[in-house]
Amino acid sequence: MPRRSDMHGFTLIELMITLALLTIVLGIAVPNFTAFIQKTRLQGQTDDLIAILQYARGEAVTRRATAEVIVDDDGPWVVRVAGQSARELSHNTSQAKMDADVASITYRANGTATPALITVCRDDSPETAYVVEVRASGAPIRHERGKGADGNALTSCTL
Repeated sequence: MPRRSDMHGFTLIELMITLALLTIVLGIAVPNFTAFIQKTRLQGQTDDLIAILQYARGEAVTRRATAEVIVDDDGPWVVRVAGQSARELSHNTSQAKMDADVASITYRANGTATPALITVCRDDSPETAYVVEVRASGAPIRHERGKGADGNALTSCTL
């Protein structure tokens, strides 16, 4: 059936094909985008943890006093310098769970620290978790996603 020259627009079949392709693309893209957002939030929480550890170390060296990071798996982590609260790291446990193998991390005036391992995980999924290691030198190290401090794949989010 030939079209008249004054008719413009799309046919019903063209619209149906476009909608079908759009549905397929969205069906693939939305779950991947959701996983990307969750991984980004987890990495952001890990970066915040490293920043507060570096802050505590810096304050200990600058003030020539002991700085302590009080670990709370369900609440905010508190930095105390010379016995006074200096900063807090709040975390939403529904977005990321932080589990440490110590109750506190102490930084001395020379920058050294008590060694610790911290796991930052979401939904008990060790393949997307991060392990942050606080070395005796005081340096916090973030290990590769899904890998432990020994370089092997994580099998659990708990230490």
